Amino acid sequence: MRVLIAGGGIGGLTTAIALRHHGIDALVLEQAEVLSEIGAGIQIASNAAIVLRELGLEAAMQAVGVKPQSYDYRDLHTGRMLYQAPLGDEAARRYGAPMYNVHRADLVQLLFDAVPAEAKRLGARCTAISQTDDAVEVRLATGETLQADALIGCDGIHSVVRQHLRGPEQKQFANILMWRSLIPAEQLAGIDLPERGNYWFGPGRTLITYWVRPQNLYSILASVPADEVRRESWTESGDIAELLRSFEDAEPRARAMLEQIKTAFITGMYYRDPIDSWSSGRVTLLGDAAHPMVPFLAAGAGQSIEDAWTFARVLARRQDDVPGALLEYERRRLPRTTRIQAGARAVVKLMHETEAGRLRNRNARWKGLARIDPLAETSWGLAWDYNVVKATEEAPGDVVNVTGLREGKRLKRPESQRAFELWKYAFRPEDVARGHDGLREAYDRFLTTSFPLPADFEAIEGELGDVGAFRVARKEARSGNVVLHFHGGGYLIGSARGSLEYASRLATAVDGACYTVDYRLAPEHPYPAALDDAVASYRALLRRGTPARSILLSGESAGGGLAVAAALALRMAGDPLPAAILAVAPITDLTLSGDSVRAFNGDDPAANRDLLAFMGASYFQGHEPADPLVSPLFGDLAGLPPLFVTATQGEVLLSDSVRLAERAERAGVDVTLRLVEDSVHVYTIFPFLPETESTMAEVALWARRHLKAPAPHSQAAE
Repeated sequence: MRVLIAGGGIGGLTTAIALRHHGIDALVLEQAEVLSEIGAGIQIASNAAIVLRELGLEAAMQAVGVKPQSYDYRDLHTGRMLYQAPLGDEAARRYGAPMYNVHRADLVQLLFDAVPAEAKRLGARCTAISQTDDAVEVRLATGETLQADALIGCDGIHSVVRQHLRGPEQKQFANILMWRSLIPAEQLAGIDLPERGNYWFGPGRTLITYWVRPQNLYSILASVPADEVRRESWTESGDIAELLRSFEDAEPRARAMLEQIKTAFITGMYYRDPIDSWSSGRVTLLGDAAHPMVPFLAAGAGQSIEDAWTFARVLARRQDDVPGALLEYERRRLPRTTRIQAGARAVVKLMHETEAGRLRNRNARWKGLARIDPLAETSWGLAWDYNVVKATEEAPGDVVNVTGLREGKRLKRPESQRAFELWKYAFRPEDVARGHDGLREAYDRFLTTSFPLPADFEAIEGELGDVGAFRVARKEARSGNVVLHFHGGGYLIGSARGSLEYASRLATAVDGACYTVDYRLAPEHPYPAALDDAVASYRALLRRGTPARSILLSGESAGGGLAVAAALALRMAGDPLPAAILAVAPITDLTLSGDSVRAFNGDDPAANRDLLAFMGASYFQGHEPADPLVSPLFGDLAGLPPLFVTATQGEVLLSDSVRLAERAERAGVDVTLRLVEDSVHVYTIFPFLPETESTMAEVALWARRHLKAPAPHSQAAE
């Protein structure tokens, strides 16, 4: 077995070491004539350090790198701490290895030194590739041809191997320029720059800085909007005056640091969109050749190192079937790297906000995350909390995809699997990359296209007080019963329009009308905006003459939690309470303390711990997440109206539902708890599921017992 490796960077060299570790002959073909000290700092997180340890290289890494004790996020203008992610020994305990900051040249050199002379060639530029069923052939610029059993392209974003497989492709420009510089320690004397990630964030710009050689060399990555460097083209050489102008109002410590820069080079921030295939026959891709990503999740090099281990391990197991091994390698890696690509772009968007309101919302979300995730696991764990050495011994389907779901997860019945797949593909990589803006558009697209309003119903858009809502009903609805419904979406996404079809079935259940409410969404409108809108819409119904005894509060997911919180607020205010509450898979604990949040993380296509933390922190921001009006699970539930709670066994929010039902019952509330098997989160929005039909029939009977429709003359007023 012999493998040719196109590219002698971090990915290519690690691949050669990993292949030889598994007893496979490898030859690195690097087009550069000599190794030069290029680049600046690079971060090797725990997920990559685990591989280096397995390859016997961790001691070498420790000798040249720095172990940061934390990531400190500060406001660029004021220097105020915005967020802190603990690292150092704490990260090693959490993730299995420390994080290292290192000079890119030092990392490349230690990898280069670990590859024996006969396994690497400099000045070897690949110009042509061909393959047969039995071998692959590479032609070099010198005219020499080389044959092997497989070729892996580790040749970066401008990969020749990728172009051979896929033809010319357009790379994407993020409209951001990146200044990179290294400063010797003696120039920074007197400036407080501890061995941490010292980060500053301002409108449209960031400073990512850290030591790369212990108290010897300091790395700076300064990103700015592309239009702030005014020239027809830019080269690697940058004018420091331009850099300083971009950060002229930086706080004193950051400014003092920047003023020590003597030379810098500048590049554009480029990436490619995820692709659905890397391999063809005996040729495949790795690292930036396969999944070039923006450098804002400390993940680019780490993903290349993970790729290298996986490729070598899989090929070692399947040497008699090289094409099959390459496809398995792709199957194990593509979902994960797609998730990291999209996540990194979302982080870039978050870090480079320009509008003042969005900056405030972002900073407030960080404050909220610090309350429920003090170790920053949901911010960084998607990249770092991964042991690829263990993962390659597990089933390929255990890999987690762009929405945080294990690829191999399946349900038993065809109907439930259909619902599962609708959830699974509701959010595309591009949607995730655009942050909550993309998630909002995708969620409405999913709901409105999947579940249109039935033709025999009409939806009238209007207001309940000053809150937008749709009234959904059949013209021949017989009773004056009303459902006041709050849609799901983690307080961050979702809309009344997206819930029209479900509202039609709620209206049918009470033989009346359903008002589905467009309460204000976070992060633009944090707590208590959604709660205020829920209470205001309820009071508007009362003012219209709809008696409380004929109103059913309803909600699914976040809307379910909101329905219960609204009832608590109404009770506190002395308002007449609704006749009953229907809560479908409600979010009732935004501290995320429920057992199912961790136990079923990766099994639920609609929700995962990272997403719930992001959504919850966007909502409560600086407020206390255990406040009962934020997390009604912690409230005094005594005196609430009859409560119908339903959820699915195996969903992330199962424990929120079960604990709510148990606590309400202990408080003397009339509780109905219905748990279903082999289904999905908020299964009732999927009209084709048998369990939806049976649950809605049960809800109709339950509602008939508790709702008291007004007399006919009152219906006209309503």
